[in-house]
Amino acid sequence: MHAIADDALMGTWPCPVPADRLGQIDGARTATSPLPPPPLPAGAIRAQRKVHASGRFMINGQFIKLGPRRAGKIVTAVIEDTHYRILHGENELAVRPRKNREPITRLYVKGMGTQKDRQRSPDDNPSRKS
Repeated sequence: MHAIADDALMGTWPCPVPADRLGQIDGARTATSPLPPPPLPAGAIRAQRKVHASGRFMINGQFIKLGPRRAGKIVTAVIEDTHYRILHGENELAVRPRKNREPITRLYVKGMGTQKDRQRSPDDNPSRKS
């Protein structure tokens, strides 16, 4: 037995009703499509993104605009079941609705100016071109 509300799976339980009596339950119907994913626990997943010069960044195929004054900053998107909370440090900058509920596969920013400079290890050799 599954409970679905607002296109999100709210719960799954063993069905206490015998199969021959399922048709007598008011409002119950058989599933016509695959079950939606269960809701995420609040604050469970966080993704980091670097804000582009235009003031936007992308998460899960969705552009989120923060404005050009946030350009170059690395923000954290707290991914919740129906929306994103955008943080810079511990300050909440925005809350935006989540249009795509597919799983997030990329959590950390990669690219120039996004990772802290790592310390050199003894095994690192200088480039021959330098």
